[in-house]
Amino acid sequence: MLKIALLDDHDVVRRGSVMHLATDARLQVVGNHARSRALINTLMQHTVDVAVIDYALAEGDLQGMELLRLLRRRFPRVKLLMFSANVHHVMISNTIAAGAAGVVSKGESLEALARAVSRVAAGHIHLPINYRDEHEAHRLSPSEREVLQMCLSGMTVTDIALKRHRSIKTISTQKHAAFRKLGLRTDRDLFTLRHQLAVL
Repeated sequence: MLKIALLDDHDVVRRGSVMHLATDARLQVVGNHARSRALINTLMQHTVDVAVIDYALAEGDLQGMELLRLLRRRFPRVKLLMFSANVHHVMISNTIAAGAAGVVSKGESLEALARAVSRVAAGHIHLPINYRDEHEAHRLSPSEREVLQMCLSGMTVTDIALKRHRSIKTISTQKHAAFRKLGLRTDRDLFTLRHQLAVL
C-alpha cells in the first residue's frame, strides 16, 4: 500500500482529493495539510511514498520551487508530485529539473491524480496529458521576452509602446504571442514566472 501526504491550502480541493484517493485500496492517505510546516512534520514522523504538493500556497507560506527544493533536500526518498491549476511548459520543465517526480494539472480528473501517484511511486515521471516539450514552438523571441520583462517591472502596454517606439497594437500582439507560448492567460499568471524568466 502506498502512503500519501497532501498539501493544498484550498480545503475543497484537498478534501475532495483525499476522499477520492481513499477509495483506492492501493493508497493510504497519512497526511492532509493546508500549510507546508504541517506537511514537513508528517514527513518527519511517518514513512511517505508520495507527497502531492500544491504549487502555489497561501501568502506567507513556502511557494513552488522554494518548497520543492527544501523537500528534495530534506526528504530525498519521498516522490514529489506537483499539483497546480496553472500548468505551463516553464513550470513543468523547472520542477522536473529540480527533482519533482511529476506534475498534475488541477484541470485533470481525480482518476488522473490517482494514476499519477501510482506512476511516480513506481519510478516513472508523470506529465499532464496534453503537455508537449517542444522547445522551439515555445521559445520566446527577444522582443517578446523584453515585453514580458517590462510588464513584470510594472509597465503597461502603452508605456512599453512609448519606450520601444512601437505601436500599442504591435506590443499587444507580442505580449499575447508570448502568453500563448507560455500557456498563460492573465498578468497574474505571468507573475508566477517572475523568478524563472531567465530560462525562457
